[in-house]
Amino acid sequence: MKKLTFALLIALSAGSIAACSGEEKAMDNAAIEEVAEDQSENEETNEEETGEEGEAGTTTAEENTPEVSDIEMMHVHGLGFSGAGLYVPSHDGLKVFENGVWSEAAAEPHDYMGFVMVDDGFYSSGHPGPGSSLKNPFGVVKTTDMGQNLEMLDLYQEVDFHGMAVGYNSHAIYVINPQANSRMDDIGLYYSTDDAETWTKSEMTDLQGPIFSIAAHPTNDAIVALGTSEGVFLSNDFGETFESVSDSPTTAVTFSPAGDLVAGSVSGEVTLTIFDSETNEPQLISIPELNEENTIGYIAVNPQDENQITFTTVEKDMYMTKDSGGNWSQIAEKGTGINLEAGTKQ
Repeated sequence: MKKLTFALLIALSAGSIAACSGEEKAMDNAAIEEVAEDQSENEETNEEETGEEGEAGTTTAEENTPEVSDIEMMHVHGLGFSGAGLYVPSHDGLKVFENGVWSEAAAEPHDYMGFVMVDDGFYSSGHPGPGSSLKNPFGVVKTTDMGQNLEMLDLYQEVDFHGMAVGYNSHAIYVINPQANSRMDDIGLYYSTDDAETWTKSEMTDLQGPIFSIAAHPTNDAIVALGTSEGVFLSNDFGETFESVSDSPTTAVTFSPAGDLVAGSVSGEVTLTIFDSETNEPQLISIPELNEENTIGYIAVNPQDENQITFTTVEKDMYMTKDSGGNWSQIAEKGTGINLEAGTKQ
């Protein structure tokens, strides 16, 4: 029964991790929005009793002179920093936000899924772009030149991993496997510490709820975090066992360069929280106020400057701070990029 329960949880996970097609995306959003709706009645009751909404943990987006760009993101499949540039995988290739301006990456417009930036490039899964000579799906790929060339590591033409995490420095790979394949006998959580040469299945003991997000520690191969409908769960033994860090439904997780866990959750309101790597003590980061249906989908912390944080929502609104939440700038609205420098429309 225990094994069956975990198998069912993972089966749910496959539908909960960000999807590519319109129909799958709608299902994913519905699953996350349902988590938010579960919290709404309590907040409405509190508002009726107090006559006002709580303002803890929220701030307003910084006033700028924004300019709508030509960049449109049909879907958002992740976030990652490389130097001063923020890279956003979308349905039609990578979009780049750098020095306040949006642009298209020079590489082929592949539909990257499970996208994760690392110290010398990025890892991903997904599908080839229109006109590409590459086959579908990608399995696990790696690049050291921002997608100009892709190295097919494993499961090419077999699996599209929507849930994948890679350690920024360690390059330990974790995937939520959606189907049995030539390298993995079962669905579930698998990891590799040798660039996909070998894979090991994790037992995930004590994990609760369908999985919405996954993150790998930047330097410690054995540490992996999952965001589920039941909260934030952290493992120090390659996903064999998990401990609960928070019981707030969590739709996005990542790690800071120092190894602190960062989570986007919803429980009465949408929140962004950082958990101390030594004590797991939570600290709220002030963010612009979001409605409960517009939950956080992905988070990125700049490895070169941990004060610079970006998150995107399920409605494809995107915000960036350079001072750990003191001030925020909106850099995309409903998938349309916003240039923050006047006269720099691309």
